[in-house]
Amino acid sequence: MKLLRTPIVVVAIALAIPCAAALSEEVSGHWKGRMEPGNHSAEIELDLQRAGSSWQAELLFRAGSEEASLPIEALHVDTDSVLVVTRIEGAEVTLELMLEDGLLLGSVRVMEDGRVHSEGPAGLARAEVASAQTRLLAWLDARGASIDPAVRDAAIERAMELFLAHYVFRDTAERAVADVRERLLRGEYSSVTSPARIAEMVGRQLAQATGDRHVNMKFSATPAPNPLADVAETPERLAQLRRDAEAGGFGIGPTRVLEGNVGYLEFRRFLRAELAGDAVAAAMQELADTDALIIDLRESRGGDPVMVVLAASWLFDGRPRHWNDMVRRVDGTTTQFWTAGWLPGRRYVEKPVYVLTAARTFSAPESFAYELQQTGRATIVGEATGGGAHTGAWFPVVDRFALFIPLSRYVSATSGGDWERSGVTPDVPCAAAEALDCAHRLAREELARRASGP
Repeated sequence: MKLLRTPIVVVAIALAIPCAAALSEEVSGHWKGRMEPGNHSAEIELDLQRAGSSWQAELLFRAGSEEASLPIEALHVDTDSVLVVTRIEGAEVTLELMLEDGLLLGSVRVMEDGRVHSEGPAGLARAEVASAQTRLLAWLDARGASIDPAVRDAAIERAMELFLAHYVFRDTAERAVADVRERLLRGEYSSVTSPARIAEMVGRQLAQATGDRHVNMKFSATPAPNPLADVAETPERLAQLRRDAEAGGFGIGPTRVLEGNVGYLEFRRFLRAELAGDAVAAAMQELADTDALIIDLRESRGGDPVMVVLAASWLFDGRPRHWNDMVRRVDGTTTQFWTAGWLPGRRYVEKPVYVLTAARTFSAPESFAYELQQTGRATIVGEATGGGAHTGAWFPVVDRFALFIPLSRYVSATSGGDWERSGVTPDVPCAAAEALDCAHRLAREELARRASGP
């Protein structure tokens, strides 16, 4: 689970539960605090309101460049305790909190695939009470790792040096770095002792100053490798990546054939082409005899740009098509991407294609949707996407701090533009939850028109 990565925005869900007769009103109201499982740190806000004989709750999450209203999957409110179960990027997150001296204090546990991924302290204080927020942070600091002030300041300074040297736009980097250094001089970080919290704060402030939702900073269990070092991938590492890819279904869901002979394919992540290329080829052959195709990107976040172009190649004829360019600021290099001239199987051409998007669709899958829209090859159905058109890498800072720096920008070979910040605007706007039904209806209508002739 990546609690500090990339942007998702989903609709808040309020859950009502029956109220026991003796339920305390002490926990109602607006609460603000943090959860710090493992080496992660995130701001959380919880709004608890009693509605007649039931309770309603809304939960807001902020970490780095991410801000989202999270779904409430379970809620239990007692006389002096609150239990909330939510989900972040597929992981189950449980908050167990007790009312102590005006604070809601307790723990957070993150579960993935039935196993504990990470756990740690979590706490909330009344949002409007500044003294309560101070007490809450002191409580969290006493339960987490602490950082030497000299290391903290060195990490911030080194992060700023790296950001200035590598960020995709120099002038934007200068403004963002000036903002963080001003905060440093004001002593904004001087009272923060948690390394994970420092990383989250600096990453969020850089993301806000640049408007770039790819920017992020983290404090990890091990130091990050240098992305600019020329290190050969070991056979053992590649074998492990293959096992991980297979365990995750190679980033794609099971194929389906919907009513009306409409194919359905879900990309959960665009894994590296050498790992998942064969799986995509197999999926496309399974759907080769359908009359229309729906490609679902609603849960897709990030991935390999080479895999994006390879996957899109199935939807065009065999003539290589200039897809887009990746322009890197530091060395001025341009990398071109072209669709494949040869593929192992039948291509999916001259048939209608629909691509489903959501606000949480981000980065590599946006490239897929954007270029298919610009070339007129697909109809985009759903919500405007997250708006991340810069590629980058994690850079080691000091100690175990790492900074994700966008290094390059995409330039569409068709439009000459990109989708940074604006996202991909759907051709047929609708709620993400309704996108599949909408696209299925559109596909059947189009097939009916084609069957009736000119």
